[in-house]
Amino acid sequence: MNFMWDIALRAFEQGWDEQDLIFMQAKEYSPFFEQSFSCINEKKVHSNEVELNLLYRFADIFQEILAPESLGLEEQEYAQFSKYFIDAVLHAILYTDLRCGMTKREIYIHKILEELQNGTFWKGIAYNFNRIDRKKQGRFAALVLSQMEIGSSLQNFRKGILILYPEAMLYQIKKEPKKLLLYIRCPKSDIEEHRLQFVQDMFLPIGFELRVFWQYHFGIIGAESTMKLDEMALY
Repeated sequence: MNFMWDIALRAFEQGWDEQDLIFMQAKEYSPFFEQSFSCINEKKVHSNEVELNLLYRFADIFQEILAPESLGLEEQEYAQFSKYFIDAVLHAILYTDLRCGMTKREIYIHKILEELQNGTFWKGIAYNFNRIDRKKQGRFAALVLSQMEIGSSLQNFRKGILILYPEAMLYQIKKEPKKLLLYIRCPKSDIEEHRLQFVQDMFLPIGFELRVFWQYHFGIIGAESTMKLDEMALY
C-alpha cells in the first residue's frame, strides 16, 4: 500500500468514505515512497488523516506550495490555507488516479454499485444490500450487470448465493424443477435473512420457489452425514 489511490481503496474497504479522508504533506517521509506510514508494509488505514510525500509524484504541482517563503508569504499566514488547498487538489487528483485504466464495464459496475447502495437502482432492496460486506457488494454489482446483459437465470442465482455463502448447497427437485432447496451452514439471524433476501429478490427467476434450511441439513436417506440426530432438519 504505497500510492494515494491504493490507500483510498484500502480505507474504503475498512469503512472510510473518500470524502472523509484528509490528505496532507507528511512531516517525516522517505524519498522512495508516496506513503509515510511508520511501517513500510502497513496494510490498514488507522486514521482519516493520511500523510503523503507529495514530492514523490507531484513535485511539479506542490514544490512551490510547500515552500511558502518562495511565494513571499509568512508561514503562519499560509499554514491554514495550504492545508485545505492541498487536500482539495489531492482529492481532485485521486479521482483521476482511481479511474486511470478503468474499462467501460468497470465504470458501469461502479455506477450500479452506487445506485444499489443509495436505492436509485431499486429502492426496495437498498436496505438489504447495505447489510452485505463492502468487499462482496462489488461482486454483486458485477453480477447485476451480467443479469442486465443476458437476463435472469438459475445460474446467476446460484452465483449470488455462493458469493454470500461459499459452502451453501442448492438443490433442484427433479419432479418439480421450479422448486429449490437451499442449505446454509450458518445459523439463522436477522442480518443473514436480509442478505439472503437481497439475492432472492435480485436473482431468483420468476416462478421459482425457494425453501431455506439454516445450520442443519435436511435428512437424506443413504447419506449418513445428513441423518444425525439433533443435526438434521425435517423436510
